[in-house]
Amino acid sequence: MRALEDWLINSGNRVATELDRRSDVICKTVSQQLERNFVQMGYNPERIDAVQFQQKMFSESPRRMHRLVQTALRLRAVEIIERECHWALKAVLMHGVERHQMHAMVRWYFEAARTFAIIDSADRRSLDILEHVFLHALEYKAPAPRA
Repeated sequence: MRALEDWLINSGNRVATELDRRSDVICKTVSQQLERNFVQMGYNPERIDAVQFQQKMFSESPRRMHRLVQTALRLRAVEIIERECHWALKAVLMHGVERHQMHAMVRWYFEAARTFAIIDSADRRSLDILEHVFLHALEYKAPAPRA
């Protein structure tokens, strides 16, 4: 983990700037992947605004992911990822999003980042590690409530 922390200190802002420069195409690509592969994700026919809510989920989820990546890179703080992913899991699971869908979104985000952003090979390796930090954080299982 020390190598990742060193990379964040030395390259976090630069990589964050490059990802932010390409955020529209990265997020749009991820949004399209979500919509294409998870047609029922977040859809609740009991909601009056079911279709609008689902469309907002498809478009906003990648943007929220991007903001979290930006925060971790610019603040050089991996622990933010774990805390935010733990919170997000609780929130999105209540809205019909499944853990494997969150995993897919993370993979697609970093795949799009590697495709569209101009990032050198050393930064790509560190982004791969950052991706695994996200995936690991999404494996979080909340402790069972005490009786």
